[in-house]
Amino acid sequence: MQVTVQSGGLEAVSTEVLAVPLFEEGVEAVPVTAEIDRRLNGQLALAVAAGHVSPKLNGISSLLTLGLLPFTRVILIGAGKQDDWDAQRARTFAGIAVRQARTTGQPSLTVALPAGADNAASVAGAVHGAALANFSTAQFKSTEPEDVDVEGLNLLLTDDTDKVRTAAEKARILGEAANLARSLANEPGNVLTPTTFAERARAVAEAHSLEYDVLDESQMQDLGYGGLLGTSRGSAEPAKLVTLRYTGGTGEATIGLVGKGITFDSGGISIKPAAQMHRMKGDMSGAAAVLGTMRAIGELRPKVNVVGVLCLSENLPGPTAMKPGDILTAGNGKTIEILNTDAEGRLVLADGLVHALSQGATHLVDVATLTGACVVALGSVTTGVFGSHQPWTDVVLNAARHTGEPMWQMPLGAEYRRQMDSDIADIANAGNREAGAITAATFLQEFAGGVPWVHLDIAGTARNEKDLPHIAKGPTGVAVATLTQVVENVGRDGAPS
Repeated sequence: MQVTVQSGGLEAVSTEVLAVPLFEEGVEAVPVTAEIDRRLNGQLALAVAAGHVSPKLNGISSLLTLGLLPFTRVILIGAGKQDDWDAQRARTFAGIAVRQARTTGQPSLTVALPAGADNAASVAGAVHGAALANFSTAQFKSTEPEDVDVEGLNLLLTDDTDKVRTAAEKARILGEAANLARSLANEPGNVLTPTTFAERARAVAEAHSLEYDVLDESQMQDLGYGGLLGTSRGSAEPAKLVTLRYTGGTGEATIGLVGKGITFDSGGISIKPAAQMHRMKGDMSGAAAVLGTMRAIGELRPKVNVVGVLCLSENLPGPTAMKPGDILTAGNGKTIEILNTDAEGRLVLADGLVHALSQGATHLVDVATLTGACVVALGSVTTGVFGSHQPWTDVVLNAARHTGEPMWQMPLGAEYRRQMDSDIADIANAGNREAGAITAATFLQEFAGGVPWVHLDIAGTARNEKDLPHIAKGPTGVAVATLTQVVENVGRDGAPS
């Protein structure tokens, strides 16, 4: 999507369609709707008074301009109270506008932001929402899609500044990076194997000036990465461990981003119920988020060093699959008793964290669709956050607030670690039914090497289970914006010690 920013009145609109927010305070609340009403001889105000057009939040109405304006149609999107307008409202508003343009076959669209609200945050929200809305989950349908991609987005503002243009471009980059993650998560396991995922990562690295390396199973064997190899044993598809490196800083800090990439998770011998198992093609959403983040970093070029690690495997109950009772040895030498083969995400992440440390990471963030327990605790709205170092955890939480991705910190503690005790190994890969999201994070902490570390459990937030006005049902690309903001903040402010 090409994004342009322009200032001026309605005569500056060069597209067939203009989308505007309609506030409860009426058409006179902002100049753009007031001017539209005047040019339509008061017909907009009459339509609102008659209830044909509603300012109810996220309500959608449309009016033809009958040659009285330089565009043929205006989309009016209910925006609620004017005082409640913020970046999130702008994100939803622009997302709805783009989805309307897609369904009506409009390849380009102008979006007017209200006077007084066209600051950098509002513009960033609008462009990010528009990019996320410009996504289709129909890539595997044999029929031509009924909707069209919006190729051009024009933002009509009362003031056009360099700061606003910079915010718009960054938001476009973030939105398209999230869409990369969403597209990967939408691919079935017979298409997106670990090997194919690794090749997609190579293509991203080549296109965005990132260093790329991939380890095969024999190389992982030499390094002692038994968690990843044990998970992969039941599948004919070999595991891959991908490293992407961005060098942008001269300081001591190197951020390590580690993503769980189970391209299909049957649960292994501890097999999952058949209902909804097909959703487990998305169990690589953490790795997809890391890859999307590395793409964004490659475009934004922040002043910090970053290592991205993708832990890619299938988890299947083949004849050589790991079994309950097996003992695996991770890359840091810790032994793990397998109590549940469906607790495999933490096994691959354990080796991923160890590998990131071996690549010089001084601060770690891992991201994974890790536990159903986190879904029970926080639902599909909020990502669970766990951290070993509060200043580093605060960096992540502040980045999430800035980007509009809801996240909530959960506790850790020695009491939870005792649930993972094993009689015959250093640690078990599962505890009892209590506090499952916390014990999973506690397990990962054992492999973080004592450096500042944060774990993001996106099991509930990686997918929308219903179609929303501004974003389609399906993968969300969650964490791409937050992780990118973390990297940018560290590049600007430094990393906490």
